[in-house]
Amino acid sequence: MKFFGWCLGLTLLIGAGPALAAESSINCRVNTRFSSQGSVGKAVIEAIRDTEQRLTLALYGYDNPDLGDELLKLVKKNVTVRLKVDSARSASKKIVKLIEELKAGGVQVQTVAPNGRNHNKFAIIDGKRVLTGSYNWTLKSENNWENLLILDCPELAQSFESEWERIH
Repeated sequence: MKFFGWCLGLTLLIGAGPALAAESSINCRVNTRFSSQGSVGKAVIEAIRDTEQRLTLALYGYDNPDLGDELLKLVKKNVTVRLKVDSARSASKKIVKLIEELKAGGVQVQTVAPNGRNHNKFAIIDGKRVLTGSYNWTLKSENNWENLLILDCPELAQSFESEWERIH
């Protein structure tokens, strides 16, 4: 598997709340990607291509057809793809069309946060790897200064999956 950017061993302190009494330390492999190095969208595609069982996404913006095509390819390989996208942001014509195509192709799509914003930007691959950062899965983001973290960290992935379940 090819990674962009640089890799480091990172020790994360995971706590239950502001009083970090329940801290535990986990080691994660971290890779970075910055728009100054090229397309962050291509780095996302490369990372999600290796998904074998399930891809779980929480996104604010989503209108990049190349990323949509990649999700549909995963579904054809019998990968479960679940997407929660912001309801207000997903109301634009371009996004509505893409969401309809994803649903027709077998992606489980929910629009969420009708009274606020789902400003998340994360994906969980097979419950082991997390993609997160400033990058929105949009065409406009390809021209912005954006970043992406690729975290090989099952413990952290579990936390993100729990958070995904809470989003409504």
